[in-house]
Amino acid sequence: MTNIIYRAAREEEIPATLDLFLEAVEHLYRHHNLEMLLPPRPAVEVAYRHIFRTGIFRVAEIDGRIVAIAHAIVRDALWFLSGFWARPELVAGGVGGRLLREVWREGEERGAQKFFVWSSMDQTAIASYLKVGMLPGYQVFTFVGQPAALSNLPAAPQGYTVEPLSFEVACGIDREVRETRREEDHRFWLSEVKLEGRQVRHGGRLVGYYYFKGEAFGPAAWMETEGAEALLTLGCREAATQSETVSLRVPGINHDTIRFALKHGFRLSGTTAHLFTSAPFGRMEHYLPSGPSLF
Repeated sequence: MTNIIYRAAREEEIPATLDLFLEAVEHLYRHHNLEMLLPPRPAVEVAYRHIFRTGIFRVAEIDGRIVAIAHAIVRDALWFLSGFWARPELVAGGVGGRLLREVWREGEERGAQKFFVWSSMDQTAIASYLKVGMLPGYQVFTFVGQPAALSNLPAAPQGYTVEPLSFEVACGIDREVRETRREEDHRFWLSEVKLEGRQVRHGGRLVGYYYFKGEAFGPAAWMETEGAEALLTLGCREAATQSETVSLRVPGINHDTIRFALKHGFRLSGTTAHLFTSAPFGRMEHYLPSGPSLF
């Protein structure tokens, strides 16, 4: 396919990239016989515009038509591939490999040293990740809490207090847990998306933070293992007052949250995603991601 043009996306092309993304996801679901709802377009568009403004966003074009997209965010030394999709008829056709390498190289130019991705089960994409040097890290599970289970959550642990999340606290905790302050993303969550953000203390000592909105819980991070149970209890109890279900996206290395979910009747739901990475990063045993767009 010698007529492919690889280039940076233009802001006015975001609707076209959304069309491609939703078409590719719908095809992926059908191919794997998954009965899952497509991501809501408005929410994806908000995330795409944030990634466009603060990250790397490239496309492949044939005869004036966008046929593949790849985008990533670089936060300090971390590069996260937030999207990598091709039109279904071109999957495995070689159109995506060069696009992925271009986004990788631009990340290196911006100072990235560690590269990772939240991957679907698509084998063609996984092969591309392996080829560029992102190797299996751990699975990412989704647990869903139902009303009956959430109503049985214990009372707030003694000595723990909850406060509105401050920008500086969120960035400071992430510097320790996520290896980056990622100030752009906390501004986005607090000011633009307007997630509910909380910070948790125990006896005046900062434990961690969590976000929630609707059924989605996260990102969340805590400094020490001892604070995990309390933070998750407080966060899930509050989230349950606004939604009939609460979803936890859990890195496989985060055993505290997996034990919490199983203990309190959360159900393992949907497909299991996979994290591929070029090197270990952060303290993911103390972290819950926001999802596959910003991690």
